[in-house]
Amino acid sequence: MGLLNEINDQERLYEEAKKDIEEVYFMNDLPWVIGYSGGKDSTCTTQIIVDTMIALKRAGKELKKHVYVISSDTLVENPMIVATIHNTIENINGLAKREGLPLSGHIIRPRMDNTFWVNLIGRGYPSPNQTFRWCTDRMKINPANDFITSIVNQYGEAVMILGVRDGESDSRDRVLKQHTIQGKKLMRHTTMANAYVFAPIRAFNVDDVWDYLLSHDSPWGSDNHELFDMYQDSSEDCPLIIDEETKKEHMCGNSRFGCWVCTVVVKDKSLTSFINKGQKWLLPLLEFRNWLYAIRDDDTMRMRRRNDGTLYFSRVQEKNGDIIIPAKGDKKQITVSFRDDRYVDNEGNEWKLFDDPQCEITAKDYIAKNNVDLDNGSNPRILIKRMNDEYAQLGPGPFTFEARKTILKRLLELQKTVGDRIKLFLPEELLEIRKVWYKLGFDYDMVNELYHDVFHKDLENLTKDDVTGYDEEDLKRMEEFCLEDNMDFSVVKDILELERRYSGYINRTEVNKELGKILSKENAQLLLGGNRDED
Repeated sequence: MGLLNEINDQERLYEEAKKDIEEVYFMNDLPWVIGYSGGKDSTCTTQIIVDTMIALKRAGKELKKHVYVISSDTLVENPMIVATIHNTIENINGLAKREGLPLSGHIIRPRMDNTFWVNLIGRGYPSPNQTFRWCTDRMKINPANDFITSIVNQYGEAVMILGVRDGESDSRDRVLKQHTIQGKKLMRHTTMANAYVFAPIRAFNVDDVWDYLLSHDSPWGSDNHELFDMYQDSSEDCPLIIDEETKKEHMCGNSRFGCWVCTVVVKDKSLTSFINKGQKWLLPLLEFRNWLYAIRDDDTMRMRRRNDGTLYFSRVQEKNGDIIIPAKGDKKQITVSFRDDRYVDNEGNEWKLFDDPQCEITAKDYIAKNNVDLDNGSNPRILIKRMNDEYAQLGPGPFTFEARKTILKRLLELQKTVGDRIKLFLPEELLEIRKVWYKLGFDYDMVNELYHDVFHKDLENLTKDDVTGYDEEDLKRMEEFCLEDNMDFSVVKDILELERRYSGYINRTEVNKELGKILSKENAQLLLGGNRDED
C-alpha cells in the first residue's frame, strides 16, 4: 500500500502541475519563454508543458499563446551534450509543426564579438576563475536576456518559465520567496521589470522529476533513460543561466553539462566522466583545458596593464612584517621580506616598495619615467603601502600578445587533431579576433599566418578592409604622418574606427565618452587605474 500511495501522490502532483500550467496559460496573452538547458529539471519542465499543450489541443482548446523554448549554445559546450541540445530543439520544432502547436525552439548564442575565444585570445582575458567569472555574463546571461528583451519589446511583457524547485538550496528558496507575488502563481523577474517567472515544477523533488521523465515518453522523441544514465556521474544540474542569482547558485564546471574549457573549477568533470566511459578522443580537449587553467596565473603569460593602458594594484597580505602574495591556481605563495635594506622574496628576487602618501601615483610615475615594459610578461615586482597600512602589488592584466598567439596556435592544432568530430571555433571568431588585435595595435595578420601554418590555407573571407576600413596604402601613409608628428598610430586608428562606428549619430554623448577613453591611452600609465582589485 505504501508504494501504491506514493505512486498516487506523484500522479496527483503531476495533475496539479498540469492544472497550474493550463490556468496560467489561459490567464492572459503574454508569451512564454522556457529556458531549456538539457538537464533534468529543464527537460521535465519543458516536457510537462508540451504534454499539457498537446492534451489541451486534442481536447479542442484553442491555443493562442506562443511558447518559445530557448537553449544556450556558448560555442564551447561539452561536445557530448551540444549535439543533443541541437537535436532536441530541432525535434521540438518538428513536433510543433506536426501537432499545430504555437511552439518554437531557438538556439541562442553569444554575439560574435563576445565569444569565449574572442575574449580570451582577442582581448586576452585570463582564463575565468571564481573571482573573475567573465564568461557567464557574456556567453549565457546576456544572450538569454537579449532574446527575452526582444520578446518583451514585441509583446510588452513576457513570462519566463524556469525549472527551479523549492528545497534546492536555502539561497534559492529565499529568492523564490522574495519574488513570489502573494496569492499568485507568477513571480517577479529578478532583473527585468516587464517579465515574470512561472515555475511549474516548483513543488517537485528530485524523485518526482525523474519519475515523470522515466514514466512519460518524451513528446518530441528523446530518450529520457539516456538522460538518466548521463546523470549517474554528474554532481549537479546546469540550468539555463539568465541572471546573477542563478549564476551564483550553479558552478556548471562541476557538471557533465558544463563548457569543455571551464577553468572556474580546479578539476574538470564535464569531460573526464565521458573519457572514463570510453570517449578517449576527448583527451586532447581535457589536456588543452588543463593547460588553460595552468597558464592563468603564470606571470610570464600576463601583461601588467589593462588593454586600455591603465594600471591597478591588487591587495596582498602582511604577516609578522613579511608581505605575503597568496598562492593562486598553479602559482605558489610568494613571501617578501625586508633584509639588508632591500625587499627580497623567498626566491631571491628584489621588489620595489613605494610607501609615500601618493604611493600609487609615485609608482606609476616610476614606471613611466623608467620605461618599464609592462607588455612582455615580466613582473616588475612593484609594491605599494597605502595610508591604512594596506599593501598591494601591481596587478596582472590580460594575456600578453605572445601568450594570445600561443593559445591560438594550440587551439588550431587541437582542431586539426580532433578533425570533424567537433568544431572548436567558428571562422567568424577568428576574423573577429583579427579586428580586436587591430584595434589594440597588434599584428592582426598573425591570425591568418598561424591558421596557414596549421591548415596550409588562408582563412576564408579574409580582406584587410574588413578589419581596418582602409586599404594598405592609406594605412601606410597615416602611420608615416603619425611618426612625423610623434603621435601614437594605434590612438589615431581608434579615433578613425570610432568615427566610422558612430557616423550619422545625432546624440554624441557616447561618442564623447569613447573619445575620452581613447585620448587617455597615451598617458594611461600616469593615470589612476582605480583601487579595485581585479584581474
